[in-house]
Amino acid sequence: MLSRVANSLYWMSRNVERAENNARILDVQLLQMIEAADEELVRDSDWRLIFEICDSTETMRRIKANPTYEESELVQYLAMAQENSNSVASCAMVVRENARISRDHIPDDYWETWNRSYLTLNDMDLKNSSVRDMRAFLENIKTTSLISQGIVESSMSRGVAYQMIKIAKWLERAEKTARILNVVCERTRERVRKEKTDDYYFWLAALRMTNGYNAFLKSNPPRMEPRKVLGFLISDKTFPRSIRYCLDHVRAAVEELEEGKVSHYSWELYAKLDEVRTSFSETDIESLDSDELMHFLNRFQDGCNEISRIFSSTYYLTDPEAETAMAFQSQGMDMKGITSMKYKIEHTNIFDYETIVDQSMNTIRLKPRTDECQRLLSYRADITPATLTTNHVDIFGNNVETFFIAEHHQHLEVKATSIVSIQKSPFIHRIDYSPEMNVIFHSQLFAEHYMAYLSNTAYTYILPEQMELVDRELGDMSNPVQYSIDVMEYLFGHFTYDGDSTTVTTTASESFNLKKGVCQDITHVMLGILRSKNIPARYVSGYLYVGEDSALVGDAASHAWVEVMVPGIGWVGLDPTNNVEALENHIRVGTGRDYNDVSPVQGVYRGGSQSLDVKVSVSLLDQ
Repeated sequence: MLSRVANSLYWMSRNVERAENNARILDVQLLQMIEAADEELVRDSDWRLIFEICDSTETMRRIKANPTYEESELVQYLAMAQENSNSVASCAMVVRENARISRDHIPDDYWETWNRSYLTLNDMDLKNSSVRDMRAFLENIKTTSLISQGIVESSMSRGVAYQMIKIAKWLERAEKTARILNVVCERTRERVRKEKTDDYYFWLAALRMTNGYNAFLKSNPPRMEPRKVLGFLISDKTFPRSIRYCLDHVRAAVEELEEGKVSHYSWELYAKLDEVRTSFSETDIESLDSDELMHFLNRFQDGCNEISRIFSSTYYLTDPEAETAMAFQSQGMDMKGITSMKYKIEHTNIFDYETIVDQSMNTIRLKPRTDECQRLLSYRADITPATLTTNHVDIFGNNVETFFIAEHHQHLEVKATSIVSIQKSPFIHRIDYSPEMNVIFHSQLFAEHYMAYLSNTAYTYILPEQMELVDRELGDMSNPVQYSIDVMEYLFGHFTYDGDSTTVTTTASESFNLKKGVCQDITHVMLGILRSKNIPARYVSGYLYVGEDSALVGDAASHAWVEVMVPGIGWVGLDPTNNVEALENHIRVGTGRDYNDVSPVQGVYRGGSQSLDVKVSVSLLDQ
């Protein structure tokens, strides 16, 4: 599985757990607000506890500093706030978005469950919801989370996708439980020092926040002894929200991923898991005084966080908050997540022949691809004169349609209409080229597997003296990821976009001398340079959405750019015509060694000369 797919599944699952946890924590607080008498109405320290677990006390103070402050603003921030990436609504939207772009790897019921929850959220008045409305929404999120987890358990094959989902769930749960215990222990210690008495209220809250109150009472006397609660939530081997239970399951899932082996890249993860788990058996929690207990919990929480960091690093996962922001189309919400866009593309080729053509055979590659970053939602090809098409997938994975017109005609029109949804793939600038990647890059297996994209063609061949000019400016290639970026920037700085300077048959060496051309020419030059350095690179044909007030070039017709194979990450796109990464504005149709492999329309006919008119329209649709 490519890391970008694993990344989507991982953050989808973590946000499911985060949404449920935060919804439960906030619901506990709302229930206390409803049940409390006026004189008992939620103490300030209660909200401090909630914000320390779910956000920060600084945020709480900032909200309370508002001259028109009302307590409902605290609820609003944790439940619905657009600017809070960890609000329940934000987490639910990130789940829905990641589920949508990972639908090929999860059960349909999983997607439909979270999509229904998303639609319910869209129908709410987020800024004017009552406490009753909030509780109904939180209950919906908790139920949706539990249902979706049941769907995973009952209908998913126990493959890589399943293990990534489970690991994310257990890691998020372990971190949240550790956070709750850390904060509760600190608040309790402060209260004991101030009032010289134990406060069991916070320990009762900790059990309710972890949904462990009933389970605790069944195995312990009905007394809130702090160390009994701590032992239960940290070390209990049977309670599914105890930290030990979570980390045991993380380790078991990692073993499944690695087929029971410890390798050069996974040993650190195994070591950290075993280190944290060993602390369970070596520490007698009930014998620790308050200072020792706080030190233990601080170290313990840091250990849980470190396991998550090492896991993400081991499997090349990224933090969606650090990577990009997603603009949700409905109700103007801006939430953190993975960017996605939906486009409608209309591509029309009109052939007019000088004389009547008595027959023609044509092949078209106009149907966009479906892969890890792009999903084809609908496609239709209208051909005049009317004819039937046959379909197949070529050796490069492109959708190909072939049709034969036997009747006499002097005009041929091919119109393809597509609707495509695209997510943003990982930023290539953020990729840390690791020693493990370097070993794979220089391996014989890697070279053999991508041989087709390492050999130059007549279109992409660069002369030795031309490569010397590139080497003189860029230097040696030690990091293929950074070198690919440098080549893109080099070509953008040295080439001029000129639609009249070249033809469809112009080669890379000819374009290099001209220092001008269209996207096809600049792409061929970049392919030639990268392949000369043994970097697997392929030609991509598709479309570019420019929008209003943009400096991007390439939306008047089909666009072309380069994709580079990064070990462990997969194919990542670079657009040398615009000096940008090929992300959510680039719509992929075909890939190959060069333009000849992905030409949108190819054919033979019997008749006179022809003229061709190409029209392309790319429009952005609401999600």
